[in-house]
Amino acid sequence: MGEQYRIRPFKPGDHDRLHEIREAAFRPVFRSFREIVGKKIASIAMVNAEKEQAELLDKICKDDSSYDLFVIEHSGEVVGFCGLKLDNKTKVGEIELVAVHPDQQGKGLGTALNEAALDFMRKAGMRVVTVGTGGDPSHAAARRSYEKAGFGPTIPSVWMFRTL
Repeated sequence: MGEQYRIRPFKPGDHDRLHEIREAAFRPVFRSFREIVGKKIASIAMVNAEKEQAELLDKICKDDSSYDLFVIEHSGEVVGFCGLKLDNKTKVGEIELVAVHPDQQGKGLGTALNEAALDFMRKAGMRVVTVGTGGDPSHAAARRSYEKAGFGPTIPSVWMFRTL
């Protein structure tokens, strides 16, 4: 990651840009999911997937939210973000939503965001951090980024569908 990148806390003026990044970064993921499950199931089970993710991002962005949110800038433009949640009772933090604009992917920015989140959570007293991601091919880069940031072990999970 070059010197022209900077990680900072979210500002309300970043909101619309974060949605642009989320849409661009997750478009191939949602397309992959729909291809995996097929048109019939996707038209029922995934019809609101993007909307639900947009609502999650809105929730993370709120001032009164229980989330923390960081962005990464390149030459003054926001190009990625990382939302996280801390549980002060259990001392377990969770990386909730990470996205880097496709034009900036493959440069270590996701890993840098993850490492900044880990540092923030460590300083906040968290003892364990979790992150969930897909096991499908469209999440391969995300898995690599989490592994580079030191995440592991993993618990395999399977998400199954069927029509009725």
